[in-house]
Amino acid sequence: MAIPRPLILDNAGLTLDGKELACVLNHIELNPDVTVVTLTTMCGEVDYPASTKWTLVATLYQSFDPDATEEVLSAAVEANVPVPFELIPRRDDPVSATNPMWSGELIPQPYSPVNGDAGGESTVELEWALTAAPVKSTAAAVVATGATAGTPGQFTPAGAAAPADLAAMAGLTALPATAWTTGQHVITADTQHCHWDGAAWASGDAA
Repeated sequence: MAIPRPLILDNAGLTLDGKELACVLNHIELNPDVTVVTLTTMCGEVDYPASTKWTLVATLYQSFDPDATEEVLSAAVEANVPVPFELIPRRDDPVSATNPMWSGELIPQPYSPVNGDAGGESTVELEWALTAAPVKSTAAAVVATGATAGTPGQFTPAGAAAPADLAAMAGLTALPATAWTTGQHVITADTQHCHWDGAAWASGDAA
């Protein structure tokens, strides 16, 4: 039997809304909070699990550089919509059964932008709830190369991940290549409806 390889968190990756924060990340947790219901009967008490709420807990060093802590977090809070995240134990290795990735959407909450002692680092403590249980992946996502019209349509090849947003649709091949008909659309990862107008990808359903 092979000796198990312990996980050392020296190369973990955390992306929020597609922005990698590994180089300002000091602490990370993905926690389930299970609510227990206790039923008391003439035979005694029995505990049953009820609802489970997931939370991402992280400690980040504050940084005002582009695409770093403050810019990414403040944009998420100001947008006031769930933000996608990905967490991987070893970011330099491919996603696999021995290097799974967890993903989902977080509900942004206000945070302390400056926090620390004189002469020390400023940190940001996050405790953001997930909208649903995180998805565990053991294989890299298939990159979409095209989109087929429908209500909604599908991204191709089969099993391809939806592009992040309308801007990420650029370069995808539309099928058909002519303008899509009324109501046809595909849905991006940020839940935006997009359609092919015959020349470019546009927001909303085809009219």
